[in-house]
Amino acid sequence: MTMETYDIYFKDAYDSANKGFSIKNKEKAIRMAEDMLAERKGYVKDFVGGTISVVRKETQEEVWSKAIGE
Repeated sequence: MTMETYDIYFKDAYDSANKGFSIKNKEKAIRMAEDMLAERKGYVKDFVGGTISVVRKETQEEVWSKAIGE
């Protein structure tokens, strides 16, 4: 079985960024992303109007996503 790792990505119409994480648990990665969104941490302030998402690094599959509101 291959190791799955997840990272947190931010994107809007103009740019994208990711944290560079290699989180081994999908649920933990989603919780971290939700916390960043709630606390306006990480790149959240830079990507208002865009999205925050959790991506499986091995396949680039987006497994969770939410809009970043005002």
